[in-house]
Amino acid sequence: MTKMNTEVLHSMIIVKIKDLTIKYPIFWILVVLLIVGYFSNPMFISIRNQKNILIDSSVLFILSIGQTLVILSGGIDLSMGSIVSLAGVTMALILPNTGIALGIIIVLLMGIIIGAINGYLVSKLRILPFIVTLGTMIIWQGVALIVTKSVPKAIYISSFFKINYGYIFGFMPLPVFYSIIIFSLSLVFLNNHIIGRRIYQIGNDEETARIAGIKVDRIKISIYMLNSTIAVFCGIIVASRLKLGAPTAGENFLFESIAAVCLGGTSLMGGQGGVIGTLVGMLIMANLKNIFILNNVSIYIQDVIKGFIILISVVALRKLK
Repeated sequence: MTKMNTEVLHSMIIVKIKDLTIKYPIFWILVVLLIVGYFSNPMFISIRNQKNILIDSSVLFILSIGQTLVILSGGIDLSMGSIVSLAGVTMALILPNTGIALGIIIVLLMGIIIGAINGYLVSKLRILPFIVTLGTMIIWQGVALIVTKSVPKAIYISSFFKINYGYIFGFMPLPVFYSIIIFSLSLVFLNNHIIGRRIYQIGNDEETARIAGIKVDRIKISIYMLNSTIAVFCGIIVASRLKLGAPTAGENFLFESIAAVCLGGTSLMGGQGGVIGTLVGMLIMANLKNIFILNNVSIYIQDVIKGFIILISVVALRKLK
């Protein structure tokens, strides 16, 4: 590559970064957080620590992508955390009889069915997404507790643990690989596929989208089905990570995923935002949590500080826009 070509490439990269920071001012919040993290504990910025952050936050990121798609369409899914728990429990119970491959297929099909139920109630019966998914959240959490009698179910098939602890290309942890693939597919889908663009149209004005001939109900059902499938996939990863099916394993993911989506600039009213912002929102959440851990901050104080930071960040981002 000639010197001129190198300079052109560098200029293009700089312009792209400037465009991203203008479109997503949340990048500056992430930069400030990284600086604060470094000065609070130099270990924070180490490659090993950042790698651990990416691995630990991979499930949250994947769930946040699914939640982004639902919110962009003007909905919300409160049942995601319960679906994660139910998927992990189901996997633990059926693995001894089905094996890994068939077990994963069964759990994924379960996710599709759960999503179809949510989507049908929201789109066909016109029940508010908040009410529908609040109800199914309670149902699936109850089912997970009933079938396990509130006791985690251990998994003894060691090859199953590779789903979380394995590597691809010899250096990339599989959870990070899953995150990259799902993020890339969702980015292309939202920006380049006709259905992705229609999700924005539905989120902006559902009735106008119907008048324009867009099959709103079919798209919304598909989005909820996709989201629940993503949630059960994450449940499988969590079960592999914990080496057991825990009936409450997904309870913390719901609000963290919604927080990541909101921090990323996606409007809860629908039609505005995207997965790039969600990525940055997730990185803020994950790095903030890591800073707290490295500095031995009480978990109760963590929640208070985290809540204030989310509120202040969202207000600041609205002012910038």
